[in-house]
Amino acid sequence: LHNMQTLGAMREEKRRRIARETMEVYAPLANRLGMGSLRGELEDLSFANLEPERYQELSAALEAKRAKNASMIEEIKVQLEEVLRENKIPVTVYGRSKHLYGIWKKMGAQSKALDDVHDWLAYRIICPDRATCYTAMGLVHALYRPIPGRFKDHISLPKDNGYQSIHTTVLMPSGDAFEVQIRTEEMHIHAENGI
Repeated sequence: LHNMQTLGAMREEKRRRIARETMEVYAPLANRLGMGSLRGELEDLSFANLEPERYQELSAALEAKRAKNASMIEEIKVQLEEVLRENKIPVTVYGRSKHLYGIWKKMGAQSKALDDVHDWLAYRIICPDRATCYTAMGLVHALYRPIPGRFKDHISLPKDNGYQSIHTTVLMPSGDAFEVQIRTEEMHIHAENGI
């Protein structure tokens, strides 16, 4: 990670070689070990060095989209917190946008423009235990309409790297979609930092 953060001092050929190696070896290795936070950083840094123009364009476009939707982003967070608090579920809700490389990869794989990537925005709901995760999911689905086929239960069926979380993509009345990830604090620490 430190090498990737300090690539600017190297000549372009070496930067590209190291970025490619990071994208092909170290980011997948971090993913395999369940180190989602590290994987995201490595992929974004590699993307910035391998495709600097596309990285800058996407970064600027995503920042503009965040600024344009700032009130909606906060409103969703408040709605989620309120419905969970009303049902006496002690949770923490975080809002975040996907990593730039993840968005770019999705745009390329599905031939989409940024405006067509609906799950660029995601919320994480951190619950006290497994049972509460499922209760929270039910409340989210009561508040927002779930999109069929966009639900994954990685708590009951963890990924090979031990990752556990419920993922669901939901629609607001406006037609905008966003992703919600629901997990316990222990699952969150494991997902971010690995085994």
